[in-house]
Amino acid sequence: LGFVSKTYVISLPHRTDRRKDIDRLMDGLQISDWVYHDGTYFNTTIIQDLLYHIQAQRMEEDYSLHSIINLPFSWPGDVDDHFSSNVSDLNSLALAGAELWPSQPTPDIPLRNTSLVCAEENFRLTRFSDQMPQWRYLTPQRVATFHSHLTAIRRVVDDNARAGLNLTRVEGKIQENIALILEDDVDMEVDIRERISVLLLMLPYDWDVLFLGTFVFSSICFCWSNEANHSAVEDPYVVPKKNKLHPSFQPRCLHAYALSPAGAVRVLKHLRHEPFAYGRSVDLAIAWLILEKRIKSFTVVPPLVIQRKVTKTDITVFGGSIWKEQLHEG
Repeated sequence: LGFVSKTYVISLPHRTDRRKDIDRLMDGLQISDWVYHDGTYFNTTIIQDLLYHIQAQRMEEDYSLHSIINLPFSWPGDVDDHFSSNVSDLNSLALAGAELWPSQPTPDIPLRNTSLVCAEENFRLTRFSDQMPQWRYLTPQRVATFHSHLTAIRRVVDDNARAGLNLTRVEGKIQENIALILEDDVDMEVDIRERISVLLLMLPYDWDVLFLGTFVFSSICFCWSNEANHSAVEDPYVVPKKNKLHPSFQPRCLHAYALSPAGAVRVLKHLRHEPFAYGRSVDLAIAWLILEKRIKSFTVVPPLVIQRKVTKTDITVFGGSIWKEQLHEG
């Protein structure tokens, strides 16, 4: 794609059905610089070990007085770098935080005899109940999806470092070397290049994330969000005809999002912070960071990329969704 330097498609190696569809999509849109990023299987030792590390972060949880508790939490200082001043070329960013968990000994603690519960806000936990909706449970599948996206973003950061990119963001200058992360069940507008080339001119110089595909609000599915909640970005010199650009509200689902070089670093540093890492669905983690204005994100409405939802998902127990979106010219 003309607006993207490289595209990364997260896909489990055995999903040859989805990979065939992606191959056709990339050929049809003449997208050349793209790679598969192998997703993480939920039934592996790495995910089991991560669950122990998550539990170790929650050793202070005590529901004897309250059913909802907030554990101690603070962000490390390095996550607040906005890269708006002079910065040297991006050197290799060392592994840190939860990225190191797979190489560390598994904590010698017992796992709870009930399902782990997804954290909320920074580190708010609710006592387990078997009456909770399924999306509140921190399942191995959700941890595996978090790991898949975290490692994909790490790959973007490493590739940018090898290319010697400079992370300095200059007011009035359009960011270049954009990375696009896709999941393997997507379809795109055939004229996505033309549409996004107009919208990119409207982005502020210091944007971090651009959602190309996220759902319009609906009360029937927890995954959806009102991404037109904030007023559309307006520019007296640029008038998009088919899509509008909105500051992100609480985007759900990560099937298509772009990262600026500095944005990739900022998102990675937040997601790997140990009290925050893996503690909830990765899309809800990023949605919280956006709501808290820790990362600057925008959403294209209506979406340029949708999930096809025609085959069984590897994240939940459900198959293809009955709630499907449509493209105008897909």
